[in-house]
Amino acid sequence: MNETTVSISSARSVLHYLKNNQIIDDQSQAQLLDELGISQDLLQDQESRLPITQYHQLWEKAKELSKDPAIGLHVGQLSSAELMGLVANVLVHSDSLEQGIEQYVRLFSLVNNGIELTFDKQGSVSVIEFHHHKPEYYCQQDMERTLSLAVQRTKQYVNDQIRMEKIGVAHPAPPYAEEYSKLFGCPVEFDQDVCSITFASRFLQFSPKQKNPYVRSALQRYAEAINTRLFKRKIGDKVKDIVLELLPHGQADIDRVAQRLHMSRQTLYRKLKKENLVFQELVEEIRQEKALEIIKDKNHSLSEIAFVLGFSELSAFSRAFKRWTGKSPKQYRKELDGEG
Repeated sequence: MNETTVSISSARSVLHYLKNNQIIDDQSQAQLLDELGISQDLLQDQESRLPITQYHQLWEKAKELSKDPAIGLHVGQLSSAELMGLVANVLVHSDSLEQGIEQYVRLFSLVNNGIELTFDKQGSVSVIEFHHHKPEYYCQQDMERTLSLAVQRTKQYVNDQIRMEKIGVAHPAPPYAEEYSKLFGCPVEFDQDVCSITFASRFLQFSPKQKNPYVRSALQRYAEAINTRLFKRKIGDKVKDIVLELLPHGQADIDRVAQRLHMSRQTLYRKLKKENLVFQELVEEIRQEKALEIIKDKNHSLSEIAFVLGFSELSAFSRAFKRWTGKSPKQYRKELDGEG
């Protein structure tokens, strides 16, 4: 799936808030969805996904209809079980908060595949960060809901004694900034590079109140199956395709590849690390595989092969080829002829 989408459960929570507060009814909801080009049938399918542009438009309409600029924070306070999506259910049935967060971070693409999460234990404190692949994927109301929901559900389903150390927000302080402090009960820093949640690492050992290992196992398998079906291509495969395309132009550097994948260099490094890959080693491997493939075709001169692989000079290609095979390209070709 190349399109950036969000889980339909996120859209349902916005609509639920509007109906619960009598801002819309069934008829006006149908009109709203029709206006946004969203099929009513999507709401009934738990696996449905919504293009991120339509999801952001839904938030804009919700803010307009409710006349509530802080609607993201308020929707996030609706943490009932009926509104909980698949990934959140995996978290609340985990053996510990730490295990739940690790699964939440790993499976967050099911919630919103325009955002990459990281989880870092820094001694006495732990930090979850939300990295948006592109600036246009950032929606203030959605991030307010996400942060609010994460804090509310942690207290509700794990332990109500859990306190946050700090909340980081990647947008400027809004006129209702005081509401953040009241809701989160901790310092809030605006205009940060990324949104983040910082809390004491000692809370990681807390167990959810009603964890069920059998439910967790079933949900996790289900989530993994959906994740594989939707986002089955590994990042290494995507990088390989782009590198092969950019090599002849001498542009197969980390910044250019990250740009083509609509993410930052840091995000690409993180994604490759999860697959035990290093960018430069991957480029080297791609060049070697391509070189051994093309050199068999006598219609390509060694200079042409060097160009296709992104080498500025034939001598640089020859040195690399000898490093890969222990032989020069010319010698390697001669031996191929001898074997033939």
